[in-house]
Amino acid sequence: MPELTIRKLHPVIGAEVTGIDLGEPADAETREALSQALSEHLALVFPGQDLNPDRYLTAAAAFGAVMRQHYSQNHMPGFENIGLVHHQNGQKVSEAWHTDHTNHEKPPLATMLYGVEIPSAGGGTSICSMRAAYDALSEDEQQRLSALKSVNMLDIDRENTRAEDEERYGKPVVHPMVRTHPVHGTRAVFFHITKVQYIEGISPDLSRAYMEDLLERMVKPEITYHHAWKKGDVLIFDDRATLHRAHGDYDRSESRVLWRILVEGDKPRLV
Repeated sequence: MPELTIRKLHPVIGAEVTGIDLGEPADAETREALSQALSEHLALVFPGQDLNPDRYLTAAAAFGAVMRQHYSQNHMPGFENIGLVHHQNGQKVSEAWHTDHTNHEKPPLATMLYGVEIPSAGGGTSICSMRAAYDALSEDEQQRLSALKSVNMLDIDRENTRAEDEERYGKPVVHPMVRTHPVHGTRAVFFHITKVQYIEGISPDLSRAYMEDLLERMVKPEITYHHAWKKGDVLIFDDRATLHRAHGDYDRSESRVLWRILVEGDKPRLV
């Protein structure tokens, strides 16, 4: 097992991990240590990695099996489990707070991003702890939210979605709005505002208004880690207990290219 060094980057969320080449296969002890670190810190940064697509898939395997992504138009040619996050191929910057692929029965355990081309300024990624957000709610609101379930589909704004993805991933999926972390055992708020069609028992308009109000009250700097990208960074965050967003505050004449892999998760449940 390599000698991992873990240094907190934020009092609540985020840690830097050094002493490991993610492109090399990880042994069972290393995989367990990384799983525990991710569930504890919720976002891990591995600086200075040197990865090609095959080595990047090996890196993801340290955290679990790789998950197929929808939006197949963004898949890397020849590597359909790696998504290209790149505004110059027509993608919008995902600036709304969200957790990935909640329209799947088993949303991802984690999202992994690799910094390939980085603008000179801006273009960072922010991750907010929904574990801390849940803990900060009043007991009454915790109970109310824990009784709610969301109905999820592909994004409401999905004009570029291919028919094959619509057919495969466009069916309604129901999830609890609070889920229990299968490793850490704690609770976290769980929803993707643009994938939730409505909350069961609440109209779509009122559902969205409630989620917007929740986000405004929950997302605070004291529970958010902001990652300023450097070329070669790997950032992985726990989709079971976080929300994240990209920042479009960079010069669009510059290139921002990230490689994205999703790690297979389990069906969300509230214990």
